[in-house]
Amino acid sequence: MKKPTLYFQILFFFLFFSYSAFAQTQKTTQTELFSNVERDSLQMWFYDRATVMGLKDDKREEFYNIVLYHTYKMRALEKKEKGYTPEEIRSKFEALITKQNTEVKAILDEKQYRYYLETYDKLLEDVYKRKDWN
Repeated sequence: MKKPTLYFQILFFFLFFSYSAFAQTQKTTQTELFSNVERDSLQMWFYDRATVMGLKDDKREEFYNIVLYHTYKMRALEKKEKGYTPEEIRSKFEALITKQNTEVKAILDEKQYRYYLETYDKLLEDVYKRKDWN
């Protein structure tokens, strides 16, 4: 019974990020945390990383839920109605990354966690570079 739930979540993840990419213009602005390409790549990133790390069934689903939840929260930081300053956005963004890493670490073994950090940090490098966060 877990498989339909996982497939539904993967489909939701795909649709969520596809819609987001469609709704955005092709030009990445300085204010976006994740570019269109990064948002699209997150779908494949999740699947590839979970497969390489050997995550199965419940662990894969839990990993997916953690990453999806925090990615959604990160993207929501820049909504105008939030009214956050750029400094507040960065601070909250980094707090969400820390929280995500802590939650992911709890479900992965040491080797899987190191691999997760290495690959996720590469994704974050582009965000930090584009936002000019040194």
